[in-house]
Amino acid sequence: MNKKIFLSTILILLAGCGFTPMLKNFDLSKLNVQKINYSGKNDLSYLIKTYLNIQETTSSQGMTVNISVSETISSATKNSAGITTEEDLTINIGLNVLDGKDKIIISDSFTSSRRLTVTNNLSSDEETRRIERRNLIQNLSQKIKFKLQLIAKQNQ
Repeated sequence: MNKKIFLSTILILLAGCGFTPMLKNFDLSKLNVQKINYSGKNDLSYLIKTYLNIQETTSSQGMTVNISVSETISSATKNSAGITTEEDLTINIGLNVLDGKDKIIISDSFTSSRRLTVTNNLSSDEETRRIERRNLIQNLSQKIKFKLQLIAKQNQ
């Protein structure tokens, strides 16, 4: 009985303290980004650009964001005949943020990978790679957005 009362009291106190996450109501339009440079494979750069959805401003004191993306596919397991049965898809995104005076604010790298099963059906395998590539880039884009939001919050 005492445990229930104690637990109820703790829950009421936590719910009533007014805690909200720091970036809960953050608006991406508050980011002061003067220029965004993408490098790497065009289809991967396009996906990052789509998922980030950051608008460039005309301010001369805005940040410059450099994003480079690379993808590697390597054989993970082979059967007794030497044919690849699983492969690792790895996507690496490099983030470099400069302030208005070309001074480095942050330089970071994000990596995500997934193990894929390889079958005899090439079109099915390619579709699986495309879907997993999209999922990995979406997850990495969320991490980049979070970093940029933290930078913008620090500069306020």
